[in-house]
Amino acid sequence: MIKVIETNLSLDENENILDHQSRVIEVESWDSFIEEIKNGETICRKSILGCLDGCSIPKKSKVENLIYDDIHLSCDVINYLGMKTKKLIYKSL
Repeated sequence: MIKVIETNLSLDENENILDHQSRVIEVESWDSFIEEIKNGETICRKSILGCLDGCSIPKKSKVENLIYDDIHLSCDVINYLGMKTKKLIYKSL
């Protein structure tokens, strides 16, 4: 298991930030987590700090603009209502 910091920026129609939240979660591996995001899988996890439990990708959402390397991942998540969230993930070293 590895720790990642997951930050979500809620955006309005002009891509202005409306809200932001970060949490630290544990995932099986960096590669499996990338595949999970690529496939838009809805897997819920508990935060290991604080109480921001939830799913990395909400049900019925699509993932766009996915970019990643060995320690960073960013993408846009569009929910079923068309609302966009910018997701920023950092692999804790």
